[in-house]
Amino acid sequence: MAKRKKFRQSEVNIGMVGHVDHGKTTLTKALTGIWTDTHSEELRRGITIKIGFADAEIRKCPDCGRYSTSPLCPYCGSETEFERRVSFIDSPGHEALMTTMLAGASLMDGAVLVIAANEPCPRPQTREHLMALQIIGNKNIIIAQNKIELVTKEQALENYRQIKEFIKGTVAENAPIIPISALHGANVDVLIKAIEDFI
Repeated sequence: MAKRKKFRQSEVNIGMVGHVDHGKTTLTKALTGIWTDTHSEELRRGITIKIGFADAEIRKCPDCGRYSTSPLCPYCGSETEFERRVSFIDSPGHEALMTTMLAGASLMDGAVLVIAANEPCPRPQTREHLMALQIIGNKNIIIAQNKIELVTKEQALENYRQIKEFIKGTVAENAPIIPISALHGANVDVLIKAIEDFI
């Protein structure tokens, strides 16, 4: 008889927030293996319309100390150890869908504010989503500076400075800023560690 896998309830809900096309759904897939845009209209238009949900187990490698969501460490191949289970809420970034994002924000224990490195910061929905987090009093925020594969080191640093200026005086002022490539999985382990440390 096959051994039944023990179900674990998620300990926290983490919102993926930010401007349209900055990579929230791609990052959710990099973290969970689940593509949350499944509604036919979402697929046709290439944007998130409904709130998407995906769970992941945060795991740590006892040998190299790196974090992942995989039972086997993608860096050294060792078996990883379970830390906790989290749910990701993929929020729509399009301005016309702000009410949907606000409905999801009330469920969030923390948030990953996704900001594309290849665009000026802030973009309209980046500003609105951060304002929504501020209004509901959510201070558990991590910033993912996404799409670093599309910019030079100098452009990434300039974007980083724009982000720092944008978050000054907000609930995200002291939030860690993690440069990542959700598409290629670069630095996702560092983001997972930040989730463990800050949310």
